[in-house]
Amino acid sequence: MVNPLAASSANPWQGLDIQSEWERFSQRDASAAEVWTSHVWVDNMHCAACSGRIEQTIKQQRGVLAVQASAASKRVRVVWDAKQTSPSSWFANLNEIGYPALPLNEYNAISDRTVQQRKMLWRLVVAVFCMMQVMMYAYPTYWSDSNDMAPDMVQLMKWASWVLTLPVMLFSATPFLSQAWVSLKQRQLGMDVPVSLGIMTAFVMSTLATFAPGGWWGDVVYYDSLTMFVSFLLIGRWLDVKLRNRTAGALENMMRRLPHAVLKKNADGEWVQIAASNINVGDVLYVRPGEVFAADGLVMVGSTSADESMLTGESEPVLKPVGAKVIAGAGNLTSAIEMQVEQVGEGTQYHALVNLMASASTEKPGIALLADKVAQPFLWAVLLAAIYAVIFWWNTDPAKAIMSAVAVLVVTCPCALSLATPAAMLASAGTFAKGGVLIRRLQAIQAISEVDTIVFDKTGTLTENLQQVTLVETHAQWDRQWLLDVIASMSRDSLHPVAQALHAFALQHDAQDQLLLQDWQEIVGGGMSATIVTKAGEAVRVTLGNAEFCGIAHEAADALRQVYVATGEVQLARLTLTEQVKPHAKAAISQLIAHGLDIQLLSGDRIAPVKNLAAQLGIERAFGLQKAADKLQHVKLLQQQGRKVLMVGDGLNDGPVIAAAHTSIAMGSGVPLTQAQADMVVLGNDIGVLVSLISHCKKTILIVKQNLLWAALYNAAGVPLAIMGLLPAWLAGLGMAASSLLVLLNALRLTDWDKSAWQKG
Repeated sequence: MVNPLAASSANPWQGLDIQSEWERFSQRDASAAEVWTSHVWVDNMHCAACSGRIEQTIKQQRGVLAVQASAASKRVRVVWDAKQTSPSSWFANLNEIGYPALPLNEYNAISDRTVQQRKMLWRLVVAVFCMMQVMMYAYPTYWSDSNDMAPDMVQLMKWASWVLTLPVMLFSATPFLSQAWVSLKQRQLGMDVPVSLGIMTAFVMSTLATFAPGGWWGDVVYYDSLTMFVSFLLIGRWLDVKLRNRTAGALENMMRRLPHAVLKKNADGEWVQIAASNINVGDVLYVRPGEVFAADGLVMVGSTSADESMLTGESEPVLKPVGAKVIAGAGNLTSAIEMQVEQVGEGTQYHALVNLMASASTEKPGIALLADKVAQPFLWAVLLAAIYAVIFWWNTDPAKAIMSAVAVLVVTCPCALSLATPAAMLASAGTFAKGGVLIRRLQAIQAISEVDTIVFDKTGTLTENLQQVTLVETHAQWDRQWLLDVIASMSRDSLHPVAQALHAFALQHDAQDQLLLQDWQEIVGGGMSATIVTKAGEAVRVTLGNAEFCGIAHEAADALRQVYVATGEVQLARLTLTEQVKPHAKAAISQLIAHGLDIQLLSGDRIAPVKNLAAQLGIERAFGLQKAADKLQHVKLLQQQGRKVLMVGDGLNDGPVIAAAHTSIAMGSGVPLTQAQADMVVLGNDIGVLVSLISHCKKTILIVKQNLLWAALYNAAGVPLAIMGLLPAWLAGLGMAASSLLVLLNALRLTDWDKSAWQKG
């Protein structure tokens, strides 16, 4: 690794030009050896205008093939040719335009996130505290006659308001002011420019009116409007920072699934403990039951079964005999094995899924592309309106010209940035949270109201994780209760999920698991066998497992899993294991279909159980053996057909498709990484909530449209009045507060949500 102190002072990112360093946040293109895809984090990217500037700047760099910037996730995906450029060059370009970037892996450091969130919270606390005090001083001047207060008292209140506004200007508002300054130096226009112009103009005019009254600028101050405006903006920024930190924390939690230390065989044949980060290809590792595989590799000694459900979607354990492949992130269930490492780090399937999810999350949906097109024209329209107000009034009254421009900025910015739409969205988000539905992105409310296709995962989404056992038949000449005792005793010490389900089933039917077992053994992928003494005192060899293991002739593959108890060639009992359909799943899907939604099922499980579940629930289109890339391709094909797709899943293999879908919902049992990419998380795992959730989202959008209509009418009336000089800045601020109150009162209609109302029809 290059010593950071040796890096060029002109380009501190020079160390990233070493391939081992850029591999930490980049992946090689499979079709071209020298083409890489890198993911970086840009903290100052707050809006569509920012993402457009970033894309335009990096695309100008020689050797950059493609750029995708997402203001929602604050990630930039850069595809570049290592023969023509290097990471340090476009990292430097981003810094020059005021958007310093970090490799995505470095940003996930928890200390940086904590400091950033605390600083933003302090900015908000200072702004709100000062706003409350300034409003207290401004209130008497609004409602008192000129003769009710002595001039000295009025002047004292102005001085006090100025002192209280200083912390807001010097500390709370610095994120907007500094970013606006960078944009102006680069001759670019971002959302912070008109905001900062309004803030600075109001502060300068108010300062002049406080310390030099009587000039052409007049004697009216606007500290209350200024501090209120900054507080509104900081609330949005703080929520944004908090959301990003939760996502990064979820990524770290998921990465901690991999072990920190492993047992490796050294040159002397001894097992030594080493850090997982020091594993190399070719190493031989010892993995015990209950541990997680730290790398991809082959089983060398022993056999076991692995839980790969979080990676492949397969609900059943997978047999791993000698020579079988194991993958990082999967769990070792039954036996200790020795494995030889084939892939480590970024080369494992586990990291490939995480990288696939990162790529999908940077792809822009249609609504984001529309925002990109509207952002710049809107900003120019606001600035042109303010400039026109200055030109129109300057020759007549310079003070009126300046404050008319401020009034234009105050009238337009608050509604557009933080009032009309988020008021309703936040009201619904709080209501959903009380009902056990967490929203990760407010845009999901609109997206869910527009969906016409819902794609479900199977295991953990429509079915319970626990398997349901049914005792179908027992031999007429053998005691049924004794057979239950046999099942309980033989399955007692096994760690296999099927054996645990059989043991729990037998105990529920008053079985005893204390029978004496002689020569008990478990065969991975087959079952268990033991010698047991019957009630008649006869010792018999009993097998418990699948048909082949028990020597039972059986029919072709069925949707139900069959388990047998046998002695010799005599079948003593037959049991079936089925996945339990979640409560309300069938009724909820019936209502969703009745509402005109196309319901589809994608699962990594076998085709037979997938088709069987679909038939139970009335789903016509169901697909099994779907890997992560297959699911992603299926959803993209639907989107190419013009479909608005809602993806509902819970496994890590659902993460990429959840990130790429029009909108997404993760069930509460899902892994943290999947929940971090999903737009909503249903904590109660009740599929029935989806029916009332979609209905309430549509109601929310109706309220949003009403709020936007009011905002449009308010701006349509306020901007001309401000330009004409009939709407002073203080009245524009008061009108903004009144407009906010109306929007909030309308949004309060969304606080009443009965998530079980759908059951009443």
